[in-house]
Amino acid sequence: MDDAGTCAGIRPQLGVYLTGAIAPADRAAVIRHLGACADCRAELAGLAALPGLLRRPPVQAAAQASDGDDAGEDGTAGDAIPRRLGRRRTRRGRRGRRRGWLITAGALVLAGAAATGWALHQAGTPAPRPETAPTVLHTRSVDGVTVLTDAGGYTLYWFGPDTARWSACQGDCARTWPPVTGPATWGPGITGTVGAIVRPGGSLQATYDGHPLYTTSADTGPGQTKGNGVWSHGGEWHEVTVPGRGG
Repeated sequence: MDDAGTCAGIRPQLGVYLTGAIAPADRAAVIRHLGACADCRAELAGLAALPGLLRRPPVQAAAQASDGDDAGEDGTAGDAIPRRLGRRRTRRGRRGRRRGWLITAGALVLAGAAATGWALHQAGTPAPRPETAPTVLHTRSVDGVTVLTDAGGYTLYWFGPDTARWSACQGDCARTWPPVTGPATWGPGITGTVGAIVRPGGSLQATYDGHPLYTTSADTGPGQTKGNGVWSHGGEWHEVTVPGRGG
C-alpha cells in the first residue's frame, strides 16, 4: 500500500487510538505509522487537544472570557461605563457564539473520528479498556510558589529547548526526565491551556500552556523541586508555575 493509502487506513483509527479503545495489533500499527508520518502525528495532536477543550470547566471559561472587561480601555471607570456597556454585551455575545461553535465543531470531529474507527472493529473482538487514564493536573505550594504537579504531588517541569509541538528530550534525556503521559485534564483550580503533542514513537505527551510536561528522577518524593534551574541534556529545566494557591 502506498503512503496515501496507508494514511487513509490509519486516520479513521486515530480517534479510537486516542481514547485507548483500540485492539493491541491495531495500536501497534498506528504507532508504527505515526513514527514515520508527520501529517498523521499533527492530526492526532489536534484531536488530542479536543477532550481538554470539551472538559474545560464552564466557570473557568467564563472567568477567562471576562478578563479585561472589568476596567475601561483607558483603565478608568465612572462616566465611561454606561457608554461601553452596550459594546461589552455585543463583544461577549460574539465571543460566546464563537466559543460555542468551536466546542460543537470539536465535539463533532472527535466523535466522528472515534465512531469511524470503532465501526472498523465492530465485527471483531471486544476492544480492551484504555491502558492509561488521562493525567490529572494539580497544584501544590512549594516554598511559597504554586507549582503544577501530577496526581501524586510530584512537580512538573518544562524544558527550554522544547517548542509547543516538539519535545527536544529524547533517549537518555527522557529516562532522567520522564514525559508526562497525555492526554491531560484539569484538576480543581487549574487555569491555563492543556493539550498534547505526539512524540516520535507515537505516544502522547501532555502539555500546559504550550510546554511539554515532564517529571524528574531527581525528585524522590512529592513536594520537591530538585530539577528547577538545572542545566541538563542541552538546556535548562524549569518548574511549571501557575497563578493562585496550591493544594
